[in-house]
Amino acid sequence: MNKKIDHPAASQSILRSRRSWVVLSFLIVAAIVATTLYFRPAHSYAVSGNSEVWSADVKIALAESGAGGIFAPTGALRNLPGVGKIQEVVVDKSTLRKAITVLFLIGIDKSYGGLAYLEGYPPPPDSCSVHPTGPWWQVTHINVSTMGCPRGFSFTGGG
Repeated sequence: MNKKIDHPAASQSILRSRRSWVVLSFLIVAAIVATTLYFRPAHSYAVSGNSEVWSADVKIALAESGAGGIFAPTGALRNLPGVGKIQEVVVDKSTLRKAITVLFLIGIDKSYGGLAYLEGYPPPPDSCSVHPTGPWWQVTHINVSTMGCPRGFSFTGGG
């Protein structure tokens, strides 16, 4: 005859072990979510809602710049949706290959920042940037006091 032996201490130990695993799993997931949220850019531009307007503004900037250069925006380029008031536009076109850079800068002093359209070029040198998607890059200045980039941005050396 089989006799079932009930050990209350053993069943409590199994329950504690399962609870520990559940708590540990929850803490790991919470740590991953918190880290992901912490390291995303402090303020990132909404590309999905503005990409079409920005693409049209790139075409306007390319037409206004001629061979390339720096110019003060006029008309439609004064404000970029989701970015802000544009103070300066920098256009660089490569003659040897199909490469284009259009920088829409919302600040032109030591605290510049803005939106970059990069096709065949890396982010601007000596800047902090984040790559939301496609040809779009968000750029900002380096924090002089800490010599670092804002949370979520990566440094691009050079210059």
